[in-house]
Amino acid sequence: MGKSFRLRKAMVIISLLLFPITLNYFSPYVSIDGAMSGIISGSLLVFLFMFLTAIFFGRAWCGWICPMAGLSEIALVVNSKNVNVKRLKIVRYSIFAVWAGFIIAAFIMAGGIKGIDPLHLTENVISVDEPIKYIVYYGVLAIFVILTFAIGKRGACHSICWMSPFLVAGYKLGRIMKIPQIRIKADSLKCIECNKCNKKCPMSIEVSSKGKEGYINTSDCILCGECIEVCPESVHKFNIKK
Repeated sequence: MGKSFRLRKAMVIISLLLFPITLNYFSPYVSIDGAMSGIISGSLLVFLFMFLTAIFFGRAWCGWICPMAGLSEIALVVNSKNVNVKRLKIVRYSIFAVWAGFIIAAFIMAGGIKGIDPLHLTENVISVDEPIKYIVYYGVLAIFVILTFAIGKRGACHSICWMSPFLVAGYKLGRIMKIPQIRIKADSLKCIECNKCNKKCPMSIEVSSKGKEGYINTSDCILCGECIEVCPESVHKFNIKK
């Protein structure tokens, strides 16, 4: 097991354990509530930060830092089948469009942006600071677990995640601007078509076929490095693509 692989596993577990503290900073509701008062909340600032970092790092956030990453990987024990990425993407972007529409409408009704409050609805810094808020916390965990159990690999991430569109937009902007990005490089000449990478990929990517392009060029790649770890021929490696 490589050092980067162990580091990533540790980071996603730590992020999951910290979720009671960080919940509101990822909350779609907090963003809407702030917008209704003309306030840019901490969650919107986090989403903007995701967008900016994705220009260089793609969707590495999903593979290394997201609190739900650890939960999704634990859920693989129950259901590890690949999912229909294209079909679920329609669902995800439809949900995102409705949510984004609510935020824009809320700002308009509030008379525009009036200020920035990183601690909106999180005045004590800690998101789950009252016993009743654990209902929301466990409810979020339950939704992600149930969807992943029912759909398959990272089912909730593919179907309802409101944060991934920010990362995808940043990734695509980086490509348009031709900014060097961290990607997974593939040496297709070494590939023996064992398909272990396809089975191991948590994002249901056909890694072996994508690798024939030289890089895993898809916004679905979260740079988790699972394909690097499982490959017996060391076909894949992290690389900066110019």
